[in-house]
Amino acid sequence: MKAKPRILVTGSRGQLGHECWLTTPDAVDATFVDLPDFDLSKPESLLQVVQQVRPEITLHLGAWTAVDDAERHEAAATAINGEATSLLAESIQSVQGRLVFVSTDYVFQGRSTHLLGVDAAPQPINAYGRSKLHGEQAAREILGNRAHIVRTSWLWGRKGANFPRTMLKGFLSHKQLKVVDDQRGCPTWAGGLARALWAVALTHDAPSLMHYCDSGVTTWFGFAQAIHQEALRLGWDVGPPPTPCSSDEFPTPAPRPTHSALEFSSSWSALGLRPNSWQEQLAEHLNLLVEDFQKSEHPGQESLA
Repeated sequence: MKAKPRILVTGSRGQLGHECWLTTPDAVDATFVDLPDFDLSKPESLLQVVQQVRPEITLHLGAWTAVDDAERHEAAATAINGEATSLLAESIQSVQGRLVFVSTDYVFQGRSTHLLGVDAAPQPINAYGRSKLHGEQAAREILGNRAHIVRTSWLWGRKGANFPRTMLKGFLSHKQLKVVDDQRGCPTWAGGLARALWAVALTHDAPSLMHYCDSGVTTWFGFAQAIHQEALRLGWDVGPPPTPCSSDEFPTPAPRPTHSALEFSSSWSALGLRPNSWQEQLAEHLNLLVEDFQKSEHPGQESLA
């Protein structure tokens, strides 16, 4: 019997890592790691884990994901998303493995009005985007065609801090929420991306760069409206619907692209994947976040961390 491929998954406690754990194929021998044993700020822990597991494929999901905090602490964010990725790639090179690195739509300037394909030139406008682009470049320089970059956008899952959970918390507290209506992108369900990453891991000739997102472009306000409507459909006692505002009315430390909608790469079809509507994904999966709230005695006060 052929041995199962050894796969290392970093960032296992994050929202994407959790979805990867839930969707782990039977055909793999997977090791999931996160803090404190796998610490991207401590090079020795990266080297130790890779040498112990000797993975044939690594799904690198661990990252600094707090966009505004990255703007305040760019050197630290770059150390995690860029320099640690470089070190991890070197470690993977030493065991002749492959790396699947999850990146972001924020590597783009985001001023065009068309969907961004893999041939679009990166030009990040914030520290988070710069740090992830650093990681992309390091992985490809070190591993060549054994590095696979998968960019995604506006990711949300059943675990961790994300936009739907933040909106639900506000709606449950019956607050009147104002939501930015001049930034456009593609909301993406983390469970779908997790399955896509497993497909890449199990395909030896996967492309070196792909974009994965759910289909349809909206604004944060449009996304919030849909969450509110879905919460009503599920019978929640929510407050008033959100109202739109401009980015100028809701300033943040990190500038955001105004249009960072990604084009779902055609190469996914060879792996048996097609784009899913973000509205359908929301209708199908928002109840999973609702279940988390229902487990709390005071759902409106639940921590979203």
